[in-house]
Amino acid sequence: MAMGKELAIFGKVIGLTGPIASGKSEVARIMARRGAHIIEADEIGHKLLLPRTEVWSRVLGTFGPRILKPSGAIDRKKLGKLVFSDPGKLRKLGQIMHPAIKDLIEHALGKFRYRTVVINAALPQLFTGLADVTIVVTAPEKERLERLLKKGLTKEAAEKMIRSQMKLAGYRKLADIVISNDGTLRSLESKVKYLF
Repeated sequence: MAMGKELAIFGKVIGLTGPIASGKSEVARIMARRGAHIIEADEIGHKLLLPRTEVWSRVLGTFGPRILKPSGAIDRKKLGKLVFSDPGKLRKLGQIMHPAIKDLIEHALGKFRYRTVVINAALPQLFTGLADVTIVVTAPEKERLERLLKKGLTKEAAEKMIRSQMKLAGYRKLADIVISNDGTLRSLESKVKYLF
């Protein structure tokens, strides 16, 4: 575990990121139990995709009605399958979603001044310029793949998701602190407690 700004993370905005299925959400839960307020970028993204929102309209206009459920809601599995198999489509989705998510994260931060706030985001650009400290959670790729398979993804879909993300070296370059999630849950908890 690399040490950086751990001595002064109380009362700060922490950007929490890392590759898919590395254990970011578990780290966020541990931090929440220790008093941090968590802003979940994924939850914000889900709300933005609700029917009849501006983002919903733009995503629908870009990818067409094939991504809709009969109810009119966007089928996130269909959308994911579409964009994770095509880097150009993934980029287009990001151009619609990321600025809107970041705006709402910034708005949420205004409510929690002087508290420790964790922005849990798979994409570091969602908290660029907002976080005081960046924590990256890593895990061996084999374990990450197994976790995705347990969630019901096919091996092909899981591998596409992993390949669509930034390489681990890219995450490490951004990190003030790296938490290696390569052991038990108790081991992970002790690493987080050491920092927080």
